[in-house]
Amino acid sequence: MTIAMVGTRGVPADYSGIEEAIEEVSARLVNKGHKVIVYCRASDNRQKIYRGIERVILPTIETKHLGTIVHVFLATLHLLFKKIDIVHYHALGPSALSFVPRLLGKKTIVTIHGLDWQRKKWGVVARVFLRLCEYSSIFFPNKTIVISNTLKDYFERKFKRGVYYIPNGIKVSPKGKTEGLDKYGLKENNYILFVGRLVPEKGVHYLIKAFNELNTDMRLAIAGKGSFTDSYVRLLREMSNPRVKFLGFIPNERLKALYENAFLFVLPSEMEGLSISLLEAMGYGKCVIASNLPECQEVIGNYGFFFKAKDYKDLSRQLQRLINSPEIARETGIKAKAYITQRYDWDRITDEIERLYSL
Repeated sequence: MTIAMVGTRGVPADYSGIEEAIEEVSARLVNKGHKVIVYCRASDNRQKIYRGIERVILPTIETKHLGTIVHVFLATLHLLFKKIDIVHYHALGPSALSFVPRLLGKKTIVTIHGLDWQRKKWGVVARVFLRLCEYSSIFFPNKTIVISNTLKDYFERKFKRGVYYIPNGIKVSPKGKTEGLDKYGLKENNYILFVGRLVPEKGVHYLIKAFNELNTDMRLAIAGKGSFTDSYVRLLREMSNPRVKFLGFIPNERLKALYENAFLFVLPSEMEGLSISLLEAMGYGKCVIASNLPECQEVIGNYGFFFKAKDYKDLSRQLQRLINSPEIARETGIKAKAYITQRYDWDRITDEIERLYSL
């Protein structure tokens, strides 16, 4: 089969969990003998082939509201004139155009990675558009995938139409080196880690407030960058004490060392789909604390800890308890790794997506 992936910034994955999911699945589909085309936004990387994936680079209008939809529009026009068997759109917004290749006889799939209209960066018009895209994501393509059972329940209740649950997975690399930690002012097993975009719905402000109240010499390492959220990033820096380290974007080859050597990992989100960073932290054997969102509870189960979403006081209590009881954190991380690596395996997930393509 020839498969086109649309709706992503592209590969190599250097932006979010969606890009990482697309890269891991695409590379495995290539290894299975399929041709995979990923439509990428223009960047300094002009590489034509990456991990066997064909990169088609198209321009866009790099603004918050137009960047994705313009790129998806151009990608859709481009693929209409190519021999492609499967067109796989990712996220709610791009699903609005998924009917076009279907009209020309191409099988289309949409993967819903989350309820994007909940993101605080969007204004009223964008939120209304993304809500409407819930309909297009269900009724325009041949098949619809969701990445969590929480999303599956939401869409099937709302639209009385079946969707396919196929989660994201994890890729755990060999043990990371500790040499690079000094560069960030960090020491092995002496920092709390957050990895993700610095946007309000990720709840980093709750984490910083909670950390500021802790009785500890540990550091808080925040790995990630903003996404049209400069004012929010400035606020985070203003509210932080000197032990909070803003690391910016960390490439994957260095990110694994941050996971491997952290004391624990925190995901303080107000909304989630299925967090790749949460899966990876557990895959590296880290104890995790997350907001008590249904999506987080679904992933963690009994192999981590929760705090009441948006309640930084509760988060602070949970953090202090684990800092005072490091053995509990260590044992929880060991159990989490065994659980998560078996349940969220990229090879098995790719097999499920390949079968769905053939239905």
